[in-house]
Amino acid sequence: MANKEGVIDDINDIYESKDFENARMLFISDVEHILNENLNRRKEQEGTNYEFGPVVDKAFSYAKRFSTFNSTNDAQAFREELSNTAQYGFQEHEITLLGNLCPDNLDEAVHLIPSIKQHVAEGVEGAEKIDRAISEVQKHCRQ
Repeated sequence: MANKEGVIDDINDIYESKDFENARMLFISDVEHILNENLNRRKEQEGTNYEFGPVVDKAFSYAKRFSTFNSTNDAQAFREELSNTAQYGFQEHEITLLGNLCPDNLDEAVHLIPSIKQHVAEGVEGAEKIDRAISEVQKHCRQ
């Protein structure tokens, strides 16, 4: 909900707004892959001396440093597994945050991703869903 100053308090309000209607959330690993492919293509087109501008280079360095998946196949498998609404029931932003933050346990997941609390409120089944998701995180993410 937006408060008096127009600041949005609930992250779900942001993701459900028209601004994100057709947007797809990316893992940091996806960003690294996209920028790396772009850099390689530009080097082929413009010569091996081509470099990103300082802002894009900084983003590329960040993506390389904090990339969590070993390959695009791991990222895709992780997203597909956790997108199973019958088994997990996560929203797209929760899946992306789990993949980017790679929490080690239930408590860490809840602290890093507050919307995960709604799954914990489901009782034992909710906690088990999150534990299974964390197992998927650890199976696919870099350690």
